[in-house]
Amino acid sequence: MNTVLKAGTPPLRGRSAEVSALREALRSPRRPGSLHMSFEGAPGMGKSRLLAEAGAVAEASGAEVVRGLHGSHGVFDRPLVVLLDDTHRSDTADARALAALRPSTANVPVVWCTGRRCGSPSSPLESALESAAVSRRSFRLGALDDRAAQEMVGDLLGARPDAALARAAASLSGHPRALRAFVEGLLEEGRVEVGAAACLTRPGIPERLGDLVRRYVQDCSRPCATMLLVASTLGMHLIFGELAEILGAKPSCLLPDLQEAVFSGLLSQDGDDVRFANEPFRDIIRGMVPAAARAAIREQADHYRARQFEEAFAGFPGSPGFPGNAAPGPAAVLLRTPPTHRTAGGVVLSGPCRGPEPAGVPADRRAPAVASVFAPRAADTAPGVPAGPRCAESAGSGAAAIPGWERLTEKQVAAAELAVEGMTNKEIAARLHLSPHTVNYHLRKIFRALSIRSRTELIRLVHAASPAAGLRPAREGLFPGGAV
Repeated sequence: MNTVLKAGTPPLRGRSAEVSALREALRSPRRPGSLHMSFEGAPGMGKSRLLAEAGAVAEASGAEVVRGLHGSHGVFDRPLVVLLDDTHRSDTADARALAALRPSTANVPVVWCTGRRCGSPSSPLESALESAAVSRRSFRLGALDDRAAQEMVGDLLGARPDAALARAAASLSGHPRALRAFVEGLLEEGRVEVGAAACLTRPGIPERLGDLVRRYVQDCSRPCATMLLVASTLGMHLIFGELAEILGAKPSCLLPDLQEAVFSGLLSQDGDDVRFANEPFRDIIRGMVPAAARAAIREQADHYRARQFEEAFAGFPGSPGFPGNAAPGPAAVLLRTPPTHRTAGGVVLSGPCRGPEPAGVPADRRAPAVASVFAPRAADTAPGVPAGPRCAESAGSGAAAIPGWERLTEKQVAAAELAVEGMTNKEIAARLHLSPHTVNYHLRKIFRALSIRSRTELIRLVHAASPAAGLRPAREGLFPGGAV
C-alpha cells in the first residue's frame, strides 16, 4: 500500500494551450528581440507550475534559462528564456536589475515568462517589461476541468481514484493547489488507501486543505476577510442587499471587497451571480466564525428578510401596513414567531422533510454542507414521513387551504415561498442552486397548478391562507425566518 505522493513531478494537466504556445515560441526562429508571455491567475491556479514547465521546455529545446533577475550574468549567445514569478510584487530594485540585464540580451531572442496574480496593479518591473518586449501574449489561468482534475489526483497518488474520491475531488471545482493540498492531507491523515485504485476510506476535510484556505483568507484585506466570514454564514450565493445590511455598508461599498475576493479565487462570478468558489471553501471559512457569532449573524439576516417580506405585503388587505388594519396580519404574526415555535393549525412547523442536523446549527439556516460530498448526509426523510418528491401534508385540511397547492413538488413549493418573499428569479435561483431559466419554468408550473397568472396573485393566495386555515409548508423555510 502506497502511503506517499508519487515520486517526481506529475504531468501538467489542463494547460495544453499554454504549453503549446510556449513550445511554439521556442521552436520558431526569431531575430533578436523579445516576447513577453504573461500567465495570470488567482493564487493556487498553477502559475509557478507552468513557469517550471516553461523552463523544462526551454532547456529541452537548447535555450538558456535564467530564473530571476538578480545575480551576475554574462553575455548570452543563444536563445534565452527568463522566468519571473509573482511579478506583481516586484519593486524598483527589480526594475533596475532588468535594465542591467537588457544589454546582455541585445543580440539574442528572449522570451520573458512571468507569473502574476490577476487583479493586481502593474508593478515597476511589469511596466519596464512592457517597454522592453517586442510583443506580448497573456494567458488567464482558470480552474481545471473535471477530467484534468481527476487526472491530476491520479498522477499525485499513482492510481485511479475510486468513485467516492472522485466526487470529493470534484467538489473542489478544479482548483489545482487545493487539489494537491486535499490529496496530501488525505495521505497524512490516513484517509486514503492506494492499491490498484485510490480508495477514500474516511471522509472529511483534511487539515492541510483547511490551512490552505484559511491562509488565503488571511492574505485578503481586513474588510474583504470580514465580508467573506459573514457571507459564509449566510449561504453559498451572495445576496448584496442582505450582506450590506449586516455589514452596515452601502452595496456599492462592497464592490472592491467582492472584486478582491473573486481575484483571490475564494469567490467566483458568473454574470450577476457571485458565489463561493466551492462548498469546501465556504465550509472552511464558515468554520472560522465562532458559533455564537454565526447565530447572531443569522438572526440579523432573519430580521432583514422579515422586513423585506412585510414590505412586499404592504397594501394588501389583512397586511400590517394596510390602512384600517391596526392588528398585524397572519403573515406578520408568523414572521415574528421564532422558527422552532411556528405552528399551523396547532402543528409545529419543523420541516418534516429534513433529517436531524448537527447540534447548534439551526435547520432553517443550514446550507448544503461539505458532508454532502465528503460524507453521506443524513436521510432526507425523517422517521415516519413518507418519501417522495414532496412532503406529506399532515395538518388536517391544510392541502385544501390553497386549491392546487398539494400538486406542487417540494422544489416548486420552495420557489413559491421565495417568490412570495419578493425575491427575483435570480435571487430564487441563488437560494435553490438552480438557473434563472429553471426558476422561470417552475413558476409557470406553479401558476398553472394554482390557476393564477402572476406573482401578485400568488401573494394574495398565500396571504389569504392564514396559518389558522391549516396551510402547512412542505418544509421549514417557507418565510424569511427560515429561508432556504
